[in-house]
Amino acid sequence: MKRSKKRLVSGAIASVLAISVLSACGNSGSNGNTQPSNDQAQSNTSANSGNTAAADNKPAEKKLLKFWTASPEIAKPDAPGVKAIRDKFGVDVEFVPTGGEGFKEKVNLMISSGDIPDWMKEPSFTDYDKYLQQGIISEIPQELIEQNMPKYVEWLKRFLGEDPFKYVRRDGKIYALPVIWDIGIDGLDLAFREDWMKKVGVTKTPETLQEMEELLTKFRNEDPDGNGQKDTYGMTSAGDNIESMFSSVFGAFDAYPNIFREKDGKIVRGEIEPGAKQALEVLNRWYKNELIDPEFVVNKGNNVEDKVLTDKVGAMEFYWWAFLPGNAFLGGEQWYDKLKAKHPDFNFAITGGVKGPDGKYGISQYNPAYASGVVFGKQLEQDQEKMVKYMQVFEASQFEPEIYEKLNFGEKDQQWKIGANGTVEYIGAYTDENERKKLGLGGYSMSGSFNDYDFQTSYTSDASMRQLAKDTRAKGTRNIDILAPFNKPIYNETQDKLKQFTTQNFIDFITGRKSLDDFDKFVAEWKSMGGEKVLEEAQQVYDANLKQQ
Repeated sequence: MKRSKKRLVSGAIASVLAISVLSACGNSGSNGNTQPSNDQAQSNTSANSGNTAAADNKPAEKKLLKFWTASPEIAKPDAPGVKAIRDKFGVDVEFVPTGGEGFKEKVNLMISSGDIPDWMKEPSFTDYDKYLQQGIISEIPQELIEQNMPKYVEWLKRFLGEDPFKYVRRDGKIYALPVIWDIGIDGLDLAFREDWMKKVGVTKTPETLQEMEELLTKFRNEDPDGNGQKDTYGMTSAGDNIESMFSSVFGAFDAYPNIFREKDGKIVRGEIEPGAKQALEVLNRWYKNELIDPEFVVNKGNNVEDKVLTDKVGAMEFYWWAFLPGNAFLGGEQWYDKLKAKHPDFNFAITGGVKGPDGKYGISQYNPAYASGVVFGKQLEQDQEKMVKYMQVFEASQFEPEIYEKLNFGEKDQQWKIGANGTVEYIGAYTDENERKKLGLGGYSMSGSFNDYDFQTSYTSDASMRQLAKDTRAKGTRNIDILAPFNKPIYNETQDKLKQFTTQNFIDFITGRKSLDDFDKFVAEWKSMGGEKVLEEAQQVYDANLKQQ
């Protein structure tokens, strides 16, 4: 389900923000003890439930929570954050090393041997349904989630709406703590070289498709880079990604290729809508007039970046944080920083899209629910106290400043402080990364999931740029594949063929190798090669899971 840009960017984010804790497991018992009875389990559902005392008044043993880590050199049981978790929640913590690529295989071996992990991280929706059919994962009562993870639930609702469990609910029950890539839902924007705009006499960021065409024409014909040659183009894209190929142009006609959307209760696909033909007519005209980089046909993501950074194009669609200084988000060098170093007067003019004839605009984005989430082993249905402890730790490690700071940075004013620009600065010996590793600092969560980037970047982005980042992100539209998280067997078997067919036809329409008079023929072929059945299945999935009664 993840598209190539998402893999690229999410990988970069992971390397900056976190050394991910992959999952967690443990034996069925807590600290080696047998499971409590059903009656006892029912008494342990409160968010504030402590360790119960035995009949002889001996204090109950602490729950042992196990967490897998791909970075055992950092995940230390005596690290400041781990110690704070033990003290706050009255639990014992153990880290179990694992290799990243072999994790799924290891979990499957454990399951097949009957040693079901306490919890597993982010199985695909296909695996989620398989685990449910096999009876190896636990129901998670919604009230327990809301009681013990209120900040997490609030975060989910910001991106999934008032029913944040809609993608993981099965037969009216919840079996996973949903995980989302929250910046995927509104991450892609359209940007223009503002310094080029000034050179060609344009002061207003295009708001309509016509204004955009006029600007791209100037970018091609009026030497915006000032080198005396006609070697610049208005826009480029990656021809291998049909969802994001000139998406803002398709968005101007409310047609988003290769994703499922709903219009008036009916599931539609943008590539076969009339608006797609209108968008292709515009793109074909732009291509004939040399406004589009002719190499877009063979471009991949890296080629697009090269064209941007070598001053070959004046407009592009990409992630909004690439258009801002790195210090506005995660740090490091972004496109903005690299171009600014070459051109002191450089800047990007950023927008969420340009309006078409009916006022529509937008860019295709990602459904944030890229995997099911965190699931608990079936045995935790009989040990809800332990389930609650896990949930409390997940909440604290990702959403509560006190625990998050100690896990990632250490003790404030001992290992770190807030610098003049409002970001974390290590102090003393802890400016040395090796010293931080010795103490168990390095940026990880106990779940390896639930990344609230608004919260996390409050530690990494310059305070003076946070509003800029927030305002820029707000420009993005939320045009997503609403059915991406649901199992669609017919589509799964057909999608590669349909995507390849659509991509090749659209490239041919844009470049003129095929007349747009053949668009209706393309639609008919798309439907006959499996698209019709795909749409029927998609409608059924929508009606069963998302349709408002």
